[in-house]
Amino acid sequence: MLQKKKNGPKPTKNSHSFTDEAYRRIKQLIFNQEVVPGQKLVYDDLAKKLEMSRTPIINALNRLEQHGLVMSESYRGFTVKPMDSKEAWDSFGAREAIELFAVEQAIYIADEKKMAALEEKVAEYDQYKPGYYDRKKMVTDIAIHLQIAEMSKNKVLKWQLKLTLQHIYLRAHLNNYSLDRMTDAGDEHHRLLAKMKAEDVPGSREIMRSHIHNDRTHVIGCISGDQEDNEDPFL
Repeated sequence: MLQKKKNGPKPTKNSHSFTDEAYRRIKQLIFNQEVVPGQKLVYDDLAKKLEMSRTPIINALNRLEQHGLVMSESYRGFTVKPMDSKEAWDSFGAREAIELFAVEQAIYIADEKKMAALEEKVAEYDQYKPGYYDRKKMVTDIAIHLQIAEMSKNKVLKWQLKLTLQHIYLRAHLNNYSLDRMTDAGDEHHRLLAKMKAEDVPGSREIMRSHIHNDRTHVIGCISGDQEDNEDPFL
């Protein structure tokens, strides 16, 4: 004889689930620029905004600190960690090492379907033309580079690139990112795509290197507030 199921309490989220949610939502606040680099993160404000208790928020902030996105000071709490020019320079150096290998591997390994997906992402970047550099434009740009990493079939490489891009674009002040640079980047994407479709490894690597160097110069200019200075500051 079948027994009826007993009605018991519904399962609830455990502490890890709440921490994961708080982590994701605080990171989204940073991405949406609702909190900006250098801004203090107040527990009570976050608890009210996210409708959560302080405990998962504190746990999430500790995790964000481990990942380098926020920093803490004794008796002052947590702050969104800003990126200075030297760290930006180093981050783009890491990005260059990762992406030059990624584009080479992508050419050797990728099939027509993956190349078509890359072409679609380049088109999406072109089609979205905001009046200023906003989060959506940033996402369409990042998607191109992560697609190339995906085409390399190296999951560790893609993960490392995602972390590097996350630090650059979440922690750097990019309010001065220019429309001209967006246009130039789009042209570079097209030239890179053409070289990759032609299976030109040296040409693809050179365009990728130039693209990253141009981005680095512009981002450091945004951070320093000096768009006119195109000199490499650490030579």
